[in-house]
Amino acid sequence: MPSQRPKITVGELYHVFNRSVEGRTVFPTQKHYERFLAAMRFFNTTDAVTLREFFVSVKTGVQPLQKLDTKALVEVGAFILMPTHYHFLLRPLVEDGISLFMQKMGSGYTCFFNLKHGRTGPLFQGRYKVKHIDSDRYARHIQAYIPLNALDYIMPEWRESGIKDKRKAYKLLLEHPWSSFSSYIGENRFQGIIDQKFILDFFDGTKDFEQSMISWSAKD
Repeated sequence: MPSQRPKITVGELYHVFNRSVEGRTVFPTQKHYERFLAAMRFFNTTDAVTLREFFVSVKTGVQPLQKLDTKALVEVGAFILMPTHYHFLLRPLVEDGISLFMQKMGSGYTCFFNLKHGRTGPLFQGRYKVKHIDSDRYARHIQAYIPLNALDYIMPEWRESGIKDKRKAYKLLLEHPWSSFSSYIGENRFQGIIDQKFILDFFDGTKDFEQSMISWSAKD
């Protein structure tokens, strides 16, 4: 029996994730990653926007003018994009913020992917999965866990035995181009997606955040 989805409450934190259908690589090139990030920026608004506007925006690099009373649907606290899946840490800012954001963004990227590759149908495995983050300790855990997925291909043992080579792990985390981690450590590469002040809700600054990442152990 599938697990019951949690009630989504404005202002709470949620771990949102999903995988591609049939293990398909959904980000085969840099352009695909960039288009997904563009969708994350473009559709995070209470404004009514269309797929046509999205494609025009991507082509021209110009975001549409937003109404004065527009709001973001969600705050993105962390994310990572992997070839076959993604993870987000989201805080809904309006009622149904997560569902609206995921629906609009997912439709926008799927439409782009299907047009480019001459296919039809869904790209991800049904409805996204979501877990409620119900404590500060859990929030710290997820904030670290999401970018640590970058280690899966080079240091897969981290999940079972923890991180042994911390220097190598830190280098891999910094070098992963499609993760929020490096933007919390240095320059924010994802303006319009994450706010560097987010981690201050759960960590005592950048150093505390870094230490939480590289000190991951199997018992965590």
